Amino acid sequence: MTKAELRREMRTRLAALGATRDEKSKAIAATLAHHPALQSGRHVAIYSPIPSEPDIELLWKIAPGRFCYPRVADGKMEFVEVEKLEHLITSSWHPHIREHRLPEARVVSPEEIGVIFVPGLAFTKNGHRLGRGGGYYDRYLSSLPASTMKIGICFALQIVDTLPLESHDQELNAVVTEDGLIVRPTPL
Repeated sequence: MTKAELRREMRTRLAALGATRDEKSKAIAATLAHHPALQSGRHVAIYSPIPSEPDIELLWKIAPGRFCYPRVADGKMEFVEVEKLEHLITSSWHPHIREHRLPEARVVSPEEIGVIFVPGLAFTKNGHRLGRGGGYYDRYLSSLPASTMKIGICFALQIVDTLPLESHDQELNAVVTEDGLIVRPTPL
């Protein structure tokens, strides 16, 4: 199956998720809240979920930390510090994504990030990921130190056996679904 075909298949599966999203999101957030990387004191790179993604912003209530969110500036993704969820507004380029409302928000360097939660359309148990096609996360992931935990976030229905891979695709350390944490069998 090509990446385009798999993206269509995943969008169809996610559209059928319906009302169970909230319950499954709570289970995912509970698993994330207990991950040791959140206790490191370093920044947690989170994202504002679109309606078909798990709502990991629940972490603000159950595991407050030093959060940073992505924004796109000059065609590149960077993460900026967010001290309060109220500091986020609807993005100018996507109606379902929120980003920091202040253009002068402090940019967090890749070295300051202890864990990054990565969205996507499909994942494997081996830490491979299929994004939405823009390449922003793959480019950013390649800039992170090896010590940064890279964790994919998805619903169990998004786990597949294999994905078509390209040389620029980045691997993750683990994937979290409503069923729990799936750790790569081999380290990165």
